[in-house]
Amino acid sequence: MPETEQANYTQTKSMTHQSLKFSLLRDEELMLCVCNGEVAAFDELYYRYGKRLMVYFTRMLNFDRNLAEDALQNLFMKLAETPEKFDNTRSFKTWIFSVASNSCKNYYRHKKIISENYEEIKYLNGTVDDTAFLNTAQKMDSRIFNEMLEEALNALPAEKKEAFILKYQEDKTIAEIAVIQNCPEGSVKSRIYYTVKILEEKLKIFKP
Repeated sequence: MPETEQANYTQTKSMTHQSLKFSLLRDEELMLCVCNGEVAAFDELYYRYGKRLMVYFTRMLNFDRNLAEDALQNLFMKLAETPEKFDNTRSFKTWIFSVASNSCKNYYRHKKIISENYEEIKYLNGTVDDTAFLNTAQKMDSRIFNEMLEEALNALPAEKKEAFILKYQEDKTIAEIAVIQNCPEGSVKSRIYYTVKILEEKLKIFKP
């Protein structure tokens, strides 16, 4: 084998071995490696979370793909520049979505879209009963229903839309959403309850 090909083969084999090593690590272990300057560990985290966060940002930023791409890039730039900000006693998955959530909040705050919504107080002690809503949704024409659902979600305050997305798209628990949104669990429940009630009203045309 020529010397150049041998060198390329050795380099490729080394990179493959390194990638495999990092693929076996937990998220939190990868962050320790990122703090130590391991670029491959950062790449592995991007591989694990890049697409999911892109979907999250896209929905949270009203399907503006350019804004979503900018938000994703800024998030991972901050992660690369200041990885030491991550508290390694926490779940990385919950933490990264908390950072993403804060990014969206800052955007809406800058645009003066987020405002106090006093109806939330009315539902604070309510219980989340979304079974009927979800059963109805499953019976509908998915394309039309999803279009109307997105339109209805986009008309809601950002924190309620986010709570709904985190629960039904990201399968987060109430406790996890409370951490991400930095609010009591009761507020999360009321936001989801309120959102489901509003969606049931706006999408009642689909009820049998």
